[in-house]
Amino acid sequence: MSMDQSDEAAQPVVRISRRLKAGADEVFDLWTRPELMVRWMSPFPGPVDCKASCDPRPGGGFSLVMTSPDASREVTGTYLEVDRPRRLVFTWMGPLTNQVETLVTVELNPLGDETDLVVTHERLPNTAIVGGHTRG
Repeated sequence: MSMDQSDEAAQPVVRISRRLKAGADEVFDLWTRPELMVRWMSPFPGPVDCKASCDPRPGGGFSLVMTSPDASREVTGTYLEVDRPRRLVFTWMGPLTNQVETLVTVELNPLGDETDLVVTHERLPNTAIVGGHTRG
């Protein structure tokens, strides 16, 4: 895992790299199928009710509503680029980004039964949220 901070416009950038023991199509589905998104896209530990919807095409949107016993968060975004199974680019906006529209790029490099994943989250409104977005 690595984290870069951009000096451009003084906005932090989070970049996470992982090698996953899954094919690129399977990893792509985790980002674009609501029934799979709800299994892993949540900032809350413990029991969480997560609902997702998405329309993975350029101009299509997605929504995630995550509810724990103590809090609820909704994240929304718009797909800008969808190139199955290699690349997704979408906006991301929610309470942790102060309702500021940020930009996420998911790059997948298939390696047989494994996939190199690089997630880049740009336009973050402040450095205070970098740690949480890096862990997430």
